[in-house]
Amino acid sequence: MASNFTSDDRVEGRESRPERIASILRQRIATHDLAVGARLPSENALASHFGVSRAAVREAIARLKVEGLVETRQGSGAFVRSPETGGASPADGLTRASLDSLLDLIEVRRVTEAEMAARAAVMRSEQQMQAIDAALDRLSLAEQSGGDGVAEDRAFHTSIANASGNIYWRKLIDAFARHISIAMSVTRCNEGLSREFAQQVAIEHRELRDAIAARDPDRARAAATRHMEMSAQRTLSADRDFWSKGGAPVVKLPHAR
Repeated sequence: MASNFTSDDRVEGRESRPERIASILRQRIATHDLAVGARLPSENALASHFGVSRAAVREAIARLKVEGLVETRQGSGAFVRSPETGGASPADGLTRASLDSLLDLIEVRRVTEAEMAARAAVMRSEQQMQAIDAALDRLSLAEQSGGDGVAEDRAFHTSIANASGNIYWRKLIDAFARHISIAMSVTRCNEGLSREFAQQVAIEHRELRDAIAARDPDRARAAATRHMEMSAQRTLSADRDFWSKGGAPVVKLPHAR
């Protein structure tokens, strides 16, 4: 364990374990004990040091990502982020922190993703289908390597928007890009803590891909709708019960309204 961490870093008291870990890391970053660009110890190392599960460490790092204090790089780990690179705006924080906001965004995506998928099934070229397949392959590789898969997940859905043949679908996706990435980081964190959830997401992505490949707009629309509806259900399930399992405490998200 790095010298920035000491035996005084006890995870106890009234704070949740992820919040206590996040508080310690925030302090190290604020005092420059962890400098900009510094790599955080691995999840295993942090879990061993704090005496908690990897799930608790993962949630603590997710909270710091919400605040724009750290960033994760596929295959490399988490790094302290420079404030100049742009932290989360208040609106971004609301999307992350509020269950209502997250579900509202999923509702909007349910409508837009369904119509984009239906149009892509009709309009896509062979080259665009190859791009969808390549994006899905990159997402699978990211998941297998232990990455959060957020960028790859968004790229998969963007490839479908591109295949729709309507430039304004892509512009709409770009307009919401940051909020969609934020929402994905939350939902994928929830899903990544459950093998069943992760497998279900992979099945939903494959069903969406297969419907577009089959040039079946009704099936594609239904697959995209189901994917968003299941995402909302997984989010509600995680808020209600899932975080209490596997060493992670229940996370109560404040209401946006």
